[in-house]
Amino acid sequence: MKNIFILLFLSFTLAISCTSNQEKVAPEQVSSITSSHTNISISEFNTSFAVPDSNTIILDVRTDQEYEAGSIPNSIQIDFLSPDFKSKVTQLDSTKTYIVYCQSGRRSTEASKIMTQELGFTDIKNLEGGYSTWNKSE
Repeated sequence: MKNIFILLFLSFTLAISCTSNQEKVAPEQVSSITSSHTNISISEFNTSFAVPDSNTIILDVRTDQEYEAGSIPNSIQIDFLSPDFKSKVTQLDSTKTYIVYCQSGRRSTEASKIMTQELGFTDIKNLEGGYSTWNKSE
């Protein structure tokens, strides 16, 4: 009888320890874990996205001054350094494809991460080299 009690106790303890060590992920966190952006080259951009369709948005995340000095045609601008960047981006349609660029690629990489990992966007493409590389290719 004592052996059966010990066996039941050990089985119960093992079952509890195995289930308590499992990582629990809330459903709303799944997309932030699995979502990521992809990088595209200038040549890929020029071939596939230079003339966007109604489902593709070119998003410039540079400052107002940078944007006014020159931008990729048909782009919209939301300043990544602005304190309300996230709130402005959440007003965009998250089901569309976004080509994100900045001056050299650093801010657009961070913006792309925020859009996919925090805000639930699913089709984000970061333009490698940014505006400066695109401008040299023209």
